[in-house]
Amino acid sequence: PSQPAKGGSDSVIGRLGPEARLLHRLDAAASGLLLVALHPSAYKPLTEAFRTHAIARRYVAVLDGDVGPPCTWTWPVDGKSARSQATPLSSANGLTAASLSLETGRKHQLRVHAAMAGHPIVGDRRYGDEVAERWPRLALHAAELALIHPVTGEPLQVHAPIPDALMALWIEAGSDPTTTTLGGPQTKSPDSAS
Repeated sequence: PSQPAKGGSDSVIGRLGPEARLLHRLDAAASGLLLVALHPSAYKPLTEAFRTHAIARRYVAVLDGDVGPPCTWTWPVDGKSARSQATPLSSANGLTAASLSLETGRKHQLRVHAAMAGHPIVGDRRYGDEVAERWPRLALHAAELALIHPVTGEPLQVHAPIPDALMALWIEAGSDPTTTTLGGPQTKSPDSAS
């Protein structure tokens, strides 16, 4: 998990130590990038950047069905306004490999929106209905973060390649993982964002 649950279970933030401050979280079933402030002076500007939507987060996912052209999903999530973008990258075998972007950050937003659109994320045990058991894990990966570094003021883009645990499903959906990694190799060390 990104952060400890009640009872103090093991978590990413728990392993990083008492100074680490989590700026957003990933569902435990997802993989990919997390942004953590390792120094107190970085936390406030990064929190403000999230509040003003100045941090871009892109995910990749394998969705059930043929999604069609790029679309915007705007269904409320837990009674709050929510907006996501879905851009199909390929479709094959009843699956779509897609790039997903958040304009808001509600709990389970991409999972809820995909399910409401009739294209749940493969392996989603909560919202996936019949595709929940098609893959052993949630086919959602936080692939890219783009932001302004809170100390240097330099643009920072960080990429996480599609994990091995999703590779076969990604290929089944018709995508070549070597050409659809949303920006190619990692351009800066994740440690440099501390």
